[in-house]
Amino acid sequence: MKTLLNRWFIAGCLIWIIVITARKLGYPLPLINGYIDDAFAIPVIANLGLWFQRVFVIKNNYYVLGPWHIIFIVIYVCLVFEGLLPLLSKTYTADWIDVLLYTFGGIFFYYVMNKPLGSESVSTIN
Repeated sequence: MKTLLNRWFIAGCLIWIIVITARKLGYPLPLINGYIDDAFAIPVIANLGLWFQRVFVIKNNYYVLGPWHIIFIVIYVCLVFEGLLPLLSKTYTADWIDVLLYTFGGIFFYYVMNKPLGSESVSTIN
């Protein structure tokens, strides 16, 4: 459960909530609306995957995602959100900046968030 208390994961979720709420209320936030949620997408998705693996599959709090797991997540999200969905719906548009933000988010997750629980470098809220 502590995996879901990572401060970066919580920050990413709160940013998503703020951006979505602002959109629904008709007050989209320039630049933040289009890009900050993309920057936090991979860290949030990968952290959820890490939590699932730790709790249900590996059952070990020291487990971390390997670089190929994170590369897969980044490529999958890029293909779906920047490739497939823009072809299927006019609601979505492909944007190479989003691909860069997904990539940077993956790198951030790997080096900052993807730590075994109990290590000194884990960032959690107590």
